[in-house]
Amino acid sequence: MNINNKKRGVSLYLVIIIMSVLLAVIFGLSTVIIGGIKIVADVSYGVIAFYAADTGIEKALYNIQTIEDGTNCDNFSGSLGEDDYGYTVTINPPLNGICLDSGTTIYSLGEYSGIKRRIEVSY
Repeated sequence: MNINNKKRGVSLYLVIIIMSVLLAVIFGLSTVIIGGIKIVADVSYGVIAFYAADTGIEKALYNIQTIEDGTNCDNFSGSLGEDDYGYTVTINPPLNGICLDSGTTIYSLGEYSGIKRRIEVSY
């Protein structure tokens, strides 16, 4: 009878060890899954930021082409829709100040939810 009394606590000890291991595995997997979800969100935000930068480039090229003498080299920024994404455009014309001439560089920085993408166009 004395031998059986010593073995009673072993099953409780085993259950606690198994539950601890399972809990550690679950916490580890949830950390990996949540990290993956954040990465996917950042990638999609990066695409939106890229398209915002592309919009800035297109608007700059349109502005330059619509002015006949090609001197509309002003920097500008804008936002798209009601969301929190926008663009900032910097135009570096050649020394003569005419944006239609070769040597002009346009930089556009698009931003969405803290993610930034930059496009540079030279011609």
